[in-house]
Amino acid sequence: MKARFFILNLLLTLGLAGCGSQAPEQTTTPEPSSDSKKSSSVVLAPPAKPAAAPSPTPEPVVKLSPEPEPAVEPAPKLVVAATPKPEPEDTTPKRDIFFSAGSGDIDAVKFHLANGIKVNAQDKTGKTALLWAVRSQKHAVVSHLLARGANPNLADKSQVTPLFWAVRMRRNELVSQLLSKGSDIGHKDKRGKTVLDYAKDETVIAILRRHASEKQ
Repeated sequence: MKARFFILNLLLTLGLAGCGSQAPEQTTTPEPSSDSKKSSSVVLAPPAKPAAAPSPTPEPVVKLSPEPEPAVEPAPKLVVAATPKPEPEDTTPKRDIFFSAGSGDIDAVKFHLANGIKVNAQDKTGKTALLWAVRSQKHAVVSHLLARGANPNLADKSQVTPLFWAVRMRRNELVSQLLSKGSDIGHKDKRGKTVLDYAKDETVIAILRRHASEKQ
């Protein structure tokens, strides 16, 4: 009877295992037989299902922020020190036109004429720039003044004209130049004399007489 019960129990267990259903563990402990032999307890359990492998935890995606580009410092501008402009040279003559004409400084004479000084201006003694240039025998200044319209017949306070000085100094080239510009050969000074009265050089006398004869 006990053996039959054991077989039924075994078949039930196997049937449950074959259907995939989970049966609780059953432990059958056979009662001791009459011959006092102890039978071993057999524990039949369904095969354990394999444990599902844990799904891998996805690693967090770390987004790397782009590295900022290094700031590019602008190239330093070259500072070129401005070269100070030299002060313009003062070209204003230190003397008046009369002194400039007498010293032969033709550039100063041109400067004065360009800045409003009249070519026939007279100083406090009545002398013109032309008279001073003739007296100092500055031929270039004489030519420039005559070309600019200087009057050769303007006399100083002693009634001396540039022609008187040219004759006294025996400068025949100046005499001829003044006569060609209209110098008056018959002009008398304060003493009542003409240029012929002061002529001592034969060449100058010849020039004066020839010019006088041409006027007649």
